[in-house]
Amino acid sequence: MADWFIATEGVKVVKDSASLWPQIITAVSSAGAALFGVRMTHYFTGKREREAAEKKIKQARQFISIELVFLLEKFAESCSDVAADLGEDEDEDKDIDGEFLQHTFVPTVDFPDLSFKDVSGDWQVLDVRLMYRIRELVVLQKEAHKDIAVAGYAAPDGERKEYFRERRYQYARLGLKAIIQARRLRKMAGFPDTPLAVSPLSAQPVLWDVWRKERRRRAKQAAEERKMFADPNYPENLEL
Repeated sequence: MADWFIATEGVKVVKDSASLWPQIITAVSSAGAALFGVRMTHYFTGKREREAAEKKIKQARQFISIELVFLLEKFAESCSDVAADLGEDEDEDKDIDGEFLQHTFVPTVDFPDLSFKDVSGDWQVLDVRLMYRIRELVVLQKEAHKDIAVAGYAAPDGERKEYFRERRYQYARLGLKAIIQARRLRKMAGFPDTPLAVSPLSAQPVLWDVWRKERRRRAKQAAEERKMFADPNYPENLEL
């Protein structure tokens, strides 16, 4: 009797369970759909936030790039004026009755100022290496002025060829460095290429020509000095 009762109840449970399956499947499907919906909502919300953040960074980069590009290119143009300056004779009209007068050449162009204190954009949106190279220009200009001062001290009068040669070389180097960083900023921000290279008289070709010629002269001079110092007849190499 007991066995019959258990068997009968078992059949009822199986029948009841079978009738619940559609409800179970529906409930599971609803839960899965809800979970999927939550995940998709989070995904699209996160995507919109990322796109908004990227757009903000892009706009910040473009803003500071506008400031820096024109500042650097203005500085580079001024550098090209210094690089092309051969000086003028300040005593040209001071000869007295044909007497000999020591003529002294002086610059016709002043050194340009370079300062980033008025840049209001966010530097942190720039690549660290790019930011470093741009800010480094101020330090390089100070070092260049020291080298120019040494050359000027060694030749205070006359044509002062070494002084003007050092002056032109240092500012050709600074101007080219400024143009390189301006080009990188333009590329990063999606701006057109620099207008400083459109003709042979533009700043970049002028700077490049001065820098290239002086580098060759210095390399030749260094080679001659090494050859001279290696000569066994050079005074310092003689055994006394």
